[in-house]
Amino acid sequence: MDWITTVNGLIALISGLAGLIGTGIATFFAIKAFIKSVKQKSAAEIWSMIVAMADAAIKEAEKSGKSGKSKKEMVINSVKASCAAAGVDVAPFIDQLGAYIASTVKWFNEMTEAAK
Repeated sequence: MDWITTVNGLIALISGLAGLIGTGIATFFAIKAFIKSVKQKSAAEIWSMIVAMADAAIKEAEKSGKSGKSKKEMVINSVKASCAAAGVDVAPFIDQLGAYIASTVKWFNEMTEAAK
């Protein structure tokens, strides 16, 4: 009767392993499809995504207490890293990103001064 327990354990182990492999394969294809959809986004959609990344990076940079130029570099590097992780080429948007950062920081500083 000991062999029945061993066989049942092996069957459970093989079933679990098959389920794990199936889940891994499904996850791989889901990630692959997501990356493909990100790469096929239009320029406006990509810019919207970059703006969202930049806004989050600007908030963090403002908390850092660094000077203006180093904050801007910090934001640009953060956006570049995020875009690289998402598989998006940020190069066509670098000039536009720099202008967006400058105008956002200027607006933020003006609002802070007005609130005083």
